Amino acid sequence: MHRRISIALLASLCACTPESPALVDGSESPNAEVSRATGDPAPSALSHPLVPPPPRRSIDGIFGFTARSLIEFKALPNSPHRLTSTYGFPERARWYIEPAKASTGQRSVRYRSGPQVWELFPGESEAARYEEDQELQAFLQLELRRAALLWPRGVDWETNSADGVKGAGITATHDPKTGGSLRATAQEVGALPSSIASEIDGVLFEEFRDIEWVEGPLGQRPMRWTLYHQGGEVWTEKIERFHTNIRYVDGHFLPPHLRDLPGDESSGAILLGEVPARVRRRVPLSEMSWEAAIEEAQRLISASIKLQLPGVMDQDPVFELHDSGLPSALIMRLILTDPSIPEGWEEAPGESALSLLLPKGKLPNAATLARLQSACPVDAETGRPRLRVKLQNGAIESSQLLLPLAPSVSGD
Repeated sequence: MHRRISIALLASLCACTPESPALVDGSESPNAEVSRATGDPAPSALSHPLVPPPPRRSIDGIFGFTARSLIEFKALPNSPHRLTSTYGFPERARWYIEPAKASTGQRSVRYRSGPQVWELFPGESEAARYEEDQELQAFLQLELRRAALLWPRGVDWETNSADGVKGAGITATHDPKTGGSLRATAQEVGALPSSIASEIDGVLFEEFRDIEWVEGPLGQRPMRWTLYHQGGEVWTEKIERFHTNIRYVDGHFLPPHLRDLPGDESSGAILLGEVPARVRRRVPLSEMSWEAAIEEAQRLISASIKLQLPGVMDQDPVFELHDSGLPSALIMRLILTDPSIPEGWEEAPGESALSLLLPKGKLPNAATLARLQSACPVDAETGRPRLRVKLQNGAIESSQLLLPLAPSVSGD
């Protein structure tokens, strides 16, 4: 039973398809086929009372972290993926995974808020909640990664001797309140773990093996490991970046359909959405009309594509806006296919943002920006508003107004 249920959890992480219900070229992911063939149950779509997470508190002075990883599946050797895992303390987590060479917004997302965990599967618009055995396994996957990346902080590890068994090493164990157990194994006292695993009823569930360590902002942190699921190799992973200077609003850890926002929806719904991590280049624009700004954006994006940068260029321009609604800067975005960041570009972490789709061909003004600002959660500050436009023959086909939310400072 454990084997059948857990396949669905892993399938959701590598069956990344576009955010729209339709799949790319009408084809299905091999993992979607595996899940259907085995008859694995899906998370429940039933409604439940939403239980809020506990008040925020820090671990050794930090309130959370974000890690970005490059993943190579053993079963999909030619399809590297990127995983962005964000944790807030306590009981807040969000995983965002997409193909490393994605040309559109492909994703699978897992959310944890308090005692609840959901999955937004590829091709779906509404996340489903895990229950019973699936819930336990989903929690253990989240807790295993948190414990490994934050080692040894945030976990009450109980160290056990090897009872004199030669070569057995030293182990430390922990029983999360969500169920199951964690186990870390090191070669000797004082050494860093070479493996960290999760167990259910004493049976191995998942394990990070052959962990390599590197110096990080909190001391030694994992840089690389291989994930095994019930004894079988799933993927190798390199943790490329690790940040601790983050605090997200609580809505960041909830599926979009559970985020309650104020505002009059009669003229378009304001939603709390997610902007994935990207590498970007910001180019200031002198005061100009929208027509001139779009022409300049197309020229700059075309010139950047010709440079053959190590990634996939987003050809939909994003503009930073003045308070009047006119463009003040162009933001070009690149999905990296190589760990190195090109000169003149910078990493932009994933973030939450208020989102408003404008009618076809419409552009924002001061009143539109004020309406979006009025829907801002009380515990968050905002960044500069942006407009992402889709072009058709040089004309605006559709536009999306975004108001980035700065990290929350409430409940600290």
